[in-house]
Amino acid sequence: MPAGKSRKSRISTLDVLFLLLAVVIAGLGAYLIVGSERRPSPTEVMEQRLRNLSRLTTINQTYRSVIYVQEKNFWRGDKEVLFSLKYQVTAGVDFTRGVVVTPNGRDSATVRMPPAEIFTSDADESTIRQMFLREQAFLNPVRMGDYMPQVIAQGEANRQSALDGGILERSEANARKAVTRVMKLGGFEEVVFGPALRSEPVNVEPGDDNG
Repeated sequence: MPAGKSRKSRISTLDVLFLLLAVVIAGLGAYLIVGSERRPSPTEVMEQRLRNLSRLTTINQTYRSVIYVQEKNFWRGDKEVLFSLKYQVTAGVDFTRGVVVTPNGRDSATVRMPPAEIFTSDADESTIRQMFLREQAFLNPVRMGDYMPQVIAQGEANRQSALDGGILERSEANARKAVTRVMKLGGFEEVVFGPALRSEPVNVEPGDDNG
């Protein structure tokens, strides 16, 4: 009996040793796996933060336009309409197209971002104010389709006017201020802006006013 008890005691001790060895090996493996994962660098973290800005609108301009539509028809009669409405032209930087942050030193980095672009040039139909109307209500009434071509053409004219007025330059300047604030919050005291990133043109669907 004493010999039997001693054998059982040895087996239990070996089991415990093997269990402890397995735990140590498993813990060491987990440490090596976790330790081998590369942590993102500060510049990579900042690149992701800037991408999260997505389509950052930095300029929103309002244009008030007056549109005149006239139609002369021998059979149905003449009609004229004069009205005003407002347009919203927005511009900004689309950070989803990419952004590159390159370290220059401990607290300095160079940022390259996409160029500023016009996002929208849309008419706000809720702001239409009729100023003059002449129509033959039954034979030749004024319908929305009568003046939509002029509304679209005026939107393009406002878009070009915004471009001529330097909207992209001011939009980029505002975007750089926003980027500088984000970078400084991330610990970069000096921010330098490199040449704009150029990407392939984005296919614009018909009716899309994005620049």
